[in-house]
Amino acid sequence: MKLTFEGANMREIIDEMRSVIAASHEYRKIAETRSEAPDPVPEATVQEAIAPVDKPVEKPAAKPKERTTKQKENDERLRAAAKAKQAAKKTAKPAAPAPEEEEPKPFGEVEVNPADIVKLRQRTLEDLQTAYANGHHKEVLELLSRFGNGAKSFRELPVDAFVPIREAIDNGALA
Repeated sequence: MKLTFEGANMREIIDEMRSVIAASHEYRKIAETRSEAPDPVPEATVQEAIAPVDKPVEKPAAKPKERTTKQKENDERLRAAAKAKQAAKKTAKPAAPAPEEEEPKPFGEVEVNPADIVKLRQRTLEDLQTAYANGHHKEVLELLSRFGNGAKSFRELPVDAFVPIREAIDNGALA
């Protein structure tokens, strides 16, 4: 149970508290004398609340606005356009070709396995990062810009740039 007391000053609040306590004592006395359930609290001591604090006030539901004829026509036109667009999409879609096994794509004249490309890329990146950390800034940036289509960082390098960069490193470009 939660009781809230309101007043202009402490005296009014204390008076309200005393009246509630007195009412509870009266209730207890009545309950002891009667065998049936007594009235909870005499009506004279209960103050009527204006609006409960913890219960929200229900707002009346807003009536939906009637749509004008022009709005209805516009909606119908938009629905028809959307249906026509969907139908055009369905008919314009070509049947998906049967998946074929992809062969490894050659870099230059030699065919390379994708797993080998990943290993080559990792090894090349490690060498480039090590060289950059050891002070070969100009050489690393030269390799990136020459073979990486003007790339200025390792992330900008395209996959096909690692083979020529690796060949350049093997030929002593970072020495």
